[in-house]
Amino acid sequence: MNPNWLFHNSQSLAFRSPFGAVCCHTEVTLKLKIMAASRPEAVTLRLWQDGSGEQKVVMKPAAGTVANAIYQTKITVPASGPVLWYYFIVVLGGQTFYYGNNRDQLGGAGEIYDSPPPSFQITIYQQGNRTPGWFKDAVMYQIFPDRFYQGESDERVPAVKKGCVIQSDWGNTPYYIRDVDTKEIVAYDFFGGNLRGVIAKLPYLKELGISVLYLNPVFESPSNHRYDTGDYHNIDPLLGDNELFAELCAAAQEQGMAVILDGVFSHTGSDSIYFNKYGTYPGEGAYQSPQSSYYKWYRFTKYPDQYESWWGIDTLPNVEENEPTYTDFIIHHENSVLKHWLKQGIKGWRLDVVDELPAKFVKDFAQTLKTIDPEAVLIGEVWEDASHKVSYGSLREYLCGDELDSVMNYPFRQILLDFVLGQADAGKTQRALMSLYENYPREQFYAMMNLLGSHDVARVLTLLGEAPPRESLSITQQSKHRLTVRQRRLAADRLKLLVVWQMTFPGVPCVYYGDEAGVEGYPDPFNRRTYPWGQEDAELLEWHKRLIALRHRYPVLKTGEWLPVYAQGDVHGYVRRITNGKDVFGQLQPDNTVLVLLNRSQDSRVQVSLDVRGLCRGTMQDVLNGTETVVHSGSLSVELAPLEGKILLQVEKTAYPRQGGILLHPTSLPSKYGIGDLGKEAYEFINFLYKGRQKLWQILPLNPVGFGQSPYQALSAFAGNPLLISLGKLVGEGLLGAADVKVPRPFQTDQVEFAAVQQFKEQCFRTAYANFKLKGAGDDYQEFVADQAEWLDDYALFMALKQHFSGVSWTEWPAALASRQQAALLEYQALLQDEMNYQRFLQYIFFKQWLALKRYANQWGVKLVGDMPIFVAHDSADVWANQQLFELDDAGLPKKVAGVPPDYFSETGQLWGNPHYKWAAMAKDDYQWWVDRFRSLLELVDIIRVDHFRGFEAYWEIPAGEQTAVHGKWVKGPGEAFFASLERQLGKLPIIAEDLGVITPEVDDLKDAFYYPGMKVLHFALGCDEDQCCIPFVCEKNCVVYTGTHDNDTTLGWYKKDVSAEPDQAACIHKLLQLESIEPEEICWQMIELAYGSHANMAIIPLQDILCLDSEARMNTPGTVGGNWLWRCRKEALTAELAARLAALVGRHKR
Repeated sequence: MNPNWLFHNSQSLAFRSPFGAVCCHTEVTLKLKIMAASRPEAVTLRLWQDGSGEQKVVMKPAAGTVANAIYQTKITVPASGPVLWYYFIVVLGGQTFYYGNNRDQLGGAGEIYDSPPPSFQITIYQQGNRTPGWFKDAVMYQIFPDRFYQGESDERVPAVKKGCVIQSDWGNTPYYIRDVDTKEIVAYDFFGGNLRGVIAKLPYLKELGISVLYLNPVFESPSNHRYDTGDYHNIDPLLGDNELFAELCAAAQEQGMAVILDGVFSHTGSDSIYFNKYGTYPGEGAYQSPQSSYYKWYRFTKYPDQYESWWGIDTLPNVEENEPTYTDFIIHHENSVLKHWLKQGIKGWRLDVVDELPAKFVKDFAQTLKTIDPEAVLIGEVWEDASHKVSYGSLREYLCGDELDSVMNYPFRQILLDFVLGQADAGKTQRALMSLYENYPREQFYAMMNLLGSHDVARVLTLLGEAPPRESLSITQQSKHRLTVRQRRLAADRLKLLVVWQMTFPGVPCVYYGDEAGVEGYPDPFNRRTYPWGQEDAELLEWHKRLIALRHRYPVLKTGEWLPVYAQGDVHGYVRRITNGKDVFGQLQPDNTVLVLLNRSQDSRVQVSLDVRGLCRGTMQDVLNGTETVVHSGSLSVELAPLEGKILLQVEKTAYPRQGGILLHPTSLPSKYGIGDLGKEAYEFINFLYKGRQKLWQILPLNPVGFGQSPYQALSAFAGNPLLISLGKLVGEGLLGAADVKVPRPFQTDQVEFAAVQQFKEQCFRTAYANFKLKGAGDDYQEFVADQAEWLDDYALFMALKQHFSGVSWTEWPAALASRQQAALLEYQALLQDEMNYQRFLQYIFFKQWLALKRYANQWGVKLVGDMPIFVAHDSADVWANQQLFELDDAGLPKKVAGVPPDYFSETGQLWGNPHYKWAAMAKDDYQWWVDRFRSLLELVDIIRVDHFRGFEAYWEIPAGEQTAVHGKWVKGPGEAFFASLERQLGKLPIIAEDLGVITPEVDDLKDAFYYPGMKVLHFALGCDEDQCCIPFVCEKNCVVYTGTHDNDTTLGWYKKDVSAEPDQAACIHKLLQLESIEPEEICWQMIELAYGSHANMAIIPLQDILCLDSEARMNTPGTVGGNWLWRCRKEALTAELAARLAALVGRHKR
């Protein structure tokens, strides 16, 4: 049996959805893969929650075969947390197997056990769980006040206090004065750092990039660390006074910094107002009398000398935190400790040893704090994974939403140190980080206090320099130890690597004072040396400034998505990303992608190649040295020097500004002549667009239509459609009279009657041509014919021959003509000269009228978006005139034709029948035919939508004669070389890439290589996944969003036929669109609002959807012939009110 025949990965959406921590009452889907020769007798999900006990849920097969089955179930998590535990029980062949968390208990892929295993974890948080947004954007700085800076003397600050020893020099080594026999501390040394010093250094901190000051305790106490509080309501005299502290808070706020205090509430000092063991304070403390109002605060075992104290240290008597008088004093009273210092200007608290504070105390503290200031932050000192911390036998609820915003992220610190010091490879490192990511609610994960050093651990530089273990040195040796030059260089390089990591990782980076200046030191007291003002390590200091500035510059480094992408050996890497214009909390932020790579090796350069498809594209810039790396075919190759960290920022390019427009083919314009044209109504439509603040008018191909009246099966890729010529303008030019354009009968107003229109207009055009010949061709006509001769002569002859041979395909013409023998061409050119000139005349008129319309549109700020089909019709002037460029047999018939393979929409695919190109032949002259084609269309439009863009990367090739598209194959297209050639000859191409359908990563690579925006269609994008969860609409900035296209049903028709038929789909779309009714107008306009409100730079809406029309207004149904391309808009539909509504839409969404 396969040793991994059971499989579940708690960090994969394929096995658990949604990912990670979830809100209470959330439905979670759990799946187990079973690869066995026979079906198991039973598969059970075992759940456990502290306080509720065990629950077992039967799992059922959901997919796959017996040998490869997926069992699943859905559970609803409880109403409260903090954790729901689970594992799986499988009975197979009479034997019971268990599948649970891996032995490291890091989540992700589990293991098979023969007895009850460690459980996977689902963290549960409360509804409304939120951490302050400002804090997630912050960079913290921890200050040990006595050792930071000694401000100017102040007569309010005494030079000494009873029992203290003043260090004579700021650069001295700190030490504890201990009793020789008992080793107890008998006196504390002080260096004189104070609040005035912090105020003096605020400019330095601002330059460093700090936005939060976390101060170790500042309340009055006998020690230098002040964790033995003497008076919670007063600043220690050596630091200043309450007035000076308020001044600090105000000054910090002016510099854009918040102040957070250290709250030590699990114990007080024995030398305090409250305990008063030594009689220092007036009044009775708990030690002095059981009648003291503070007596109930403490836990005496034998009064007065035996009492509970923190870790047995008798100077730190523990308090009874849930004693009402104590809780009132700290939390509830008007002048409680919490409220008192909030009034002084602080923005939050760090709770010392929070695991020793009762849950009720912490909840009360948090609730009161948030009631006073919802944006205040509460941080807890927790050394382990805070999501499942057990304290005194209870599973704590720190991260459930009603206690802590953040904790000191010591696990993060240890993970980084283990990696860089070689204790864990990149794979183990990634698993450890993913465990935190999985277990912590997103709100808290992005608010974690990410520290590298603190007052409780050795200086990070000392650790990174591989100093001897603390246990191997005496106190004296520790005090004197300094890294060697070699060790210092190694430590500095490693610290720079970790700072890259710290400043680019989710959470709030915290710098321990002096780490940025290169301070060394073993743990307390040597990690509390003074800041070396004037003797800083300039390299490390500048590095910190630079990396903190980068974090502030790019929001993606603060609240962007975090995605691990590389973990091999010495290299760890991840991506930070913001897409769709919103960060992970839904806040508006610019799109950005950053790839961070970290090489811990001391001596090896590492070449890293990674697949970044779907993550990175185009050019990646190294923000630390300015070099650029290009993503090729979805792959990125980067060389990392020893101990180098790279921050590669995607160079964001967008083809077009944020704007909106309307999709309407000119044939759909109102006109009394049966078909929209380039006359008055076209100009009125441009006026409508202008009034509606629309910047884009998208049209379908302008070429003369062939089979089925489809503009995508044109008779020429260069010519214009004569049916669009305005008869009114011909009257205006004197080429027709009023009687000539009198319609024989009224045409339909809602549809084009192609046959009748063709007959009527052809008659008018012949009359106009006759009058044109009588007037004589002017210079502009001669100039047009000469300029367009490259394609126009062949087209004119082709059309003349089509008319001469009654419209049959060119392959049915005489062989000499079909094969373009020179003598035959000359013969028929002479024979059909007048008919050829007629065709030239029609093209001259079309181009003249169209270019005039384009000038008018551009004058009013409207750009025209044209359409270029990738393929041309076989029966076209292009194929006939350029047979050497197409896959044809000796008779001129296609050998291989175009289409698309079978898919969800068609079991037999789509057989289009267009001949394929000979790309190798086209490459020989640098794709000149394509260059001419693009150049010609760019004279007529401002932007080109390239249809079936994916065909340039790979196309579906079907042997001629096949009745369906089933037996085709994918063949590589010209790819990047093609577009590089075009842009080299034509300049940057204004392209929209039609990339709908099943698109491969290679197609995206091609599109992204040239920053061509793709298309997003809401009809395809909205809905629900296999678990019936709504899929939010997400798109990148550089794309065009549509409600639908010419190939879609109208939005109203789509809703009625497709959406309404699927209740789950309908429910999701109602939710996404926030529909309050199913009235046609609301359905259509909520879709339009969604498109306009999206992140896409361009939003283009079919006019049918703006008018809220049903399926009868559909333009085309793919795979059908007849009944398409008919819809026309009524003149009265384009009202001033509708234009005003569109204008308001543009303003609302800043388009």
